[in-house]
Amino acid sequence: MLSIDKTIDVDTGELRVSSERAVLRSIALGSCVAFVVYEPDGKIGGLAHIMLPGKSPSNNNNTKYAEDAIDALLNSVEKLGAKIENLEISIVGGANILQEGDLPDLITKSIIDCLEKLDLEVSGMRVGGVERRSVFLNTATGNVYYVEGDNPNKILLTKITKV
Repeated sequence: MLSIDKTIDVDTGELRVSSERAVLRSIALGSCVAFVVYEPDGKIGGLAHIMLPGKSPSNNNNTKYAEDAIDALLNSVEKLGAKIENLEISIVGGANILQEGDLPDLITKSIIDCLEKLDLEVSGMRVGGVERRSVFLNTATGNVYYVEGDNPNKILLTKITKV
């Protein structure tokens, strides 16, 4: 079993990066979407907890918004030495837990549209449905795990799936 130096929580509208052996985690994602990146050569990871689609209307780089968070996270991992073209990208969350409106779908679409503009592909995705999720990135291995609802088991995200 690999030892991990620390656990780093990523709260709503925040992003965190690490090149150390750590677990980046975002707990209780409802309609929000976690944007997770990992660069295997440098073992550099990052996670953004995105709560709104598009770009901040005030142009102040507010990481609550998808485009701002993606730009900030990519810049942050690049500063640590990550090669953007080598990133493994995962998206987790976007559940319609209140079962009303389309905010979760708008956030997910905004992220995917932004990635298409940047010519980046998603490696793994678990979005939609009605149950909240939590996500975990192990920067020592690059493995992305998620928990759905009250399930005590972590599930390894290995391929693109959509509920």
